[in-house]
Amino acid sequence: MIHTDSRPGLDVELAHRVDVLARLVWGAPRFVDALRWWAGFDLRREPRSPDERRLVDEHEALLLDVPPGTQVTARDGYLVAALGTEAFRVAAVSALVYEPAAGLDLARREQLDAGQIPLGRVLADAQRSTHYVTRLAGPPREDEPALRARATLLCGGRPAALVHETVLWRLLTHRAPGRLPHYAQARPGWEPMW
Repeated sequence: MIHTDSRPGLDVELAHRVDVLARLVWGAPRFVDALRWWAGFDLRREPRSPDERRLVDEHEALLLDVPPGTQVTARDGYLVAALGTEAFRVAAVSALVYEPAAGLDLARREQLDAGQIPLGRVLADAQRSTHYVTRLAGPPREDEPALRARATLLCGGRPAALVHETVLWRLLTHRAPGRLPHYAQARPGWEPMW
């Protein structure tokens, strides 16, 4: 059962959407696929700032299982509708990519460098391990965050990327799918962790 009474100020239908999408984001093999499925259209990445090389701090190093000061690629961007000239933003994603663990071939390296393809597609074989999904307080406003998630992408069991994922209210107010994938369906007696 999905509890919808934990979101004061939201109508029951919108609160239910938040809970369902939170469960979907939690269990999705890839964040971009969960959002694409919910939205009903394909997504592309729109960089917020150019990708840059930087060194990880102690906390990031611990999560990526590398020594502090290891160089990674920092990415920051939006996920937007793939078609159309207007950028219909549905999410924001920032990531730290440890490329030696990602095992990128030349084609995937070029995709990463081009910056238009979401990281979940560049690292298509990666396993997504979700740390948490949090519902954010506040009224639903188009470009404001509704959900935040943090995950690690594992390649061959080794951390290859640390990602911060933010779902914008626009996605939740745009539409809600009629049917959920098997990994997001509630089971009798199931209680959400959030």
